[in-house]
Amino acid sequence: MSQENRDQEPTVRLARDEYTVERRRLFGPPGHPEAVTASARIDVTDDYGNVTTWVVDLARLEGRVTAFLQRGGADGYTRLIIPPPVTAAIARHSSGLITKARRKVAKRSVADLRAQSGEEVAPRGRKGVPRG
Repeated sequence: MSQENRDQEPTVRLARDEYTVERRRLFGPPGHPEAVTASARIDVTDDYGNVTTWVVDLARLEGRVTAFLQRGGADGYTRLIIPPPVTAAIARHSSGLITKARRKVAKRSVADLRAQSGEEVAPRGRKGVPRG
């Protein structure tokens, strides 16, 4: 081996696909110093014992959340990036569903309490105006 070959540093080819580039930018090394990250691995087993593994990595930077999903199973392996506008929509919808569910439970609880106390209440239409 010549002196020239020994002095050269090995070349490494970094992957340039969108998933890898963005994940490297946020998670590192070196990563973004202001990014806050969280990870989870979820193994889902179906009724036949087949396991699908999901890896969820979230990165929050400047108030925007990017999600990195990896799904692996017997049928193959998939990687996805969910961009900040989509994660924001998911968060909004989740909050809305939680609010609706709480209202529904509260209305049911009030109706049950009124029924137990024997209080008769006329059904109300929109904006609290009695029907009829």
